[in-house]
Amino acid sequence: MLAIRIPPIRAHALIAIVAATTLVIVGCTPGSSSDKNASATSQTTSIVTAWPADITNVNPVQGANPQDNEVVYNTYQGLVGYTFKKVDDGSWVQQGSKLAPVLAKSWKVDKTSVTFHLDPNRVFYPSGNPVRAEDVKWSLGQALQSPNAQDIFTNGLQGEKDIKIVDEHTVTINFKDQAGKPVEVSPTTLAMFANGNMSIVDSVEATKHATAKDRWGADWLRENTAGTGPYYIKSHTPGQELVLQAVPKHPTPPAFTTVTARIVNDANVGSLLKGGEINLAEFNLSQTDVNTLKAAGFTVASQPAPMLTYLTMGADKGPFADARVRQAVAYAIPYDQIVNSVYFGRASRALSYVNPTSSAYTKAWGTYHTDLGAASTLMAKAGHPSITVPLHYSSADPAQEDIAILLQENLKRIGITVTLTPHTAAEQWDVINGRSRATSHPGSPDMVLFNWGPWTDDPKIPVGFASTTGGVNNYALWSNPTVDKINATWEARAASTERDAAYKQAQQIVAEAAPLIPITYAERQTVLAPGITGASFQQFAGTRFYLLERAH
Repeated sequence: MLAIRIPPIRAHALIAIVAATTLVIVGCTPGSSSDKNASATSQTTSIVTAWPADITNVNPVQGANPQDNEVVYNTYQGLVGYTFKKVDDGSWVQQGSKLAPVLAKSWKVDKTSVTFHLDPNRVFYPSGNPVRAEDVKWSLGQALQSPNAQDIFTNGLQGEKDIKIVDEHTVTINFKDQAGKPVEVSPTTLAMFANGNMSIVDSVEATKHATAKDRWGADWLRENTAGTGPYYIKSHTPGQELVLQAVPKHPTPPAFTTVTARIVNDANVGSLLKGGEINLAEFNLSQTDVNTLKAAGFTVASQPAPMLTYLTMGADKGPFADARVRQAVAYAIPYDQIVNSVYFGRASRALSYVNPTSSAYTKAWGTYHTDLGAASTLMAKAGHPSITVPLHYSSADPAQEDIAILLQENLKRIGITVTLTPHTAAEQWDVINGRSRATSHPGSPDMVLFNWGPWTDDPKIPVGFASTTGGVNNYALWSNPTVDKINATWEARAASTERDAAYKQAQQIVAEAAPLIPITYAERQTVLAPGITGASFQQFAGTRFYLLERAH
């Protein structure tokens, strides 16, 4: 048995954040206005940011948009957390799947199990209830019943029966494949416990609100938090604002005691920042906004993120059932124009939906390049179909709208007319889920632009989720018996040259069929008022406000 004992490190970071009350911030005061807000000076203990949409559900296993996730990141914690490293510009960057202890002060890895030893000093807020092994089992049990359970099953946790309470502060988890055969613990297995949907919930408090039809108290958890994070929800005025307040006497006190998120819908976030109405911007920023704010003296923190923008089409029926039409679409996408004109070069073309840092990565979609002649030839071979179809995209991402407009122009030239159809982030998920998770009567086979990325380098996540029968992100409803077999055979096995080769084959098969087409990997930006530093960058959008600091 391999014992791992890691000394207590502050949750999710390697360097302590300075306490909140003693420093002076140089920057604009939220709510003030001045022609020179970038150089205004004040004292503040608050962060004010702007959200394009309100929360929909802050239950860690039910989040539907980036705002939900942002609340979860700051109000809940898991057994372990991702490690963040401070880089030269003061930002915190997630270090892949490298983990740090959080609610578990240590853990022991056996071949097919992990035993977590809980920190006996941790408590939930606001109840003050201690964190117990029973809370761990309850929380993971809720996650196993959630819409994202496929992520858990494919990583070897199949049911509550595999979660064993040893004592009040110790829990052992056994891992098996879906056939019940024990599987080895891998880095991906452990990293799963750092994800937001594996957060530990105060089960004593949640079950007070349970009913016969709602075992988990999910209706209450939709709007209330019961976690151990550095913040809690102080107030929420639906459609207007949400206020997070620092938890008193938290073991890792944040530098900013209050975070106010104002719901601004489609307001120009750059203007709000320049006008002093907010002092941190992360959503609804176009690259033009970023350039303008940088020139005005604001701090632009920018880091690469393994977040993929891709186009997917219904492949089971309708106008894109013919693979030649989907291939024509792949040749019609203006990849270089998107990188250069939409992102001003702050992006790279994506040649697979597997993370480029994965050993199983292959440039499977590299066979496609912008070639309207090749696209037209494929449309001719498909019988010159005349296609009119909605193109769904997120209105919360200005880049998606710009990409949608460019796609509309190029696709029209090969006989495909698209109707631009914007959605909120939550609605965009509804579009995806309306086909991929529909048990009957799936939604219409349209086109969807989507931002998504696997939280791990393991290829089983994108392949299994988006390209296998029953995959929870498989909007296209496309599947192939060889790809299904590859994933079923290899998803629970340890990394190896043979496994990599199998998943490379799967990528080639999917690319040739083109039910989804990777477009870009883009950098992610957060813009901060002068005097604030510590923007955080991770797989999914959302600031960890407890990592923010006052610049020195």
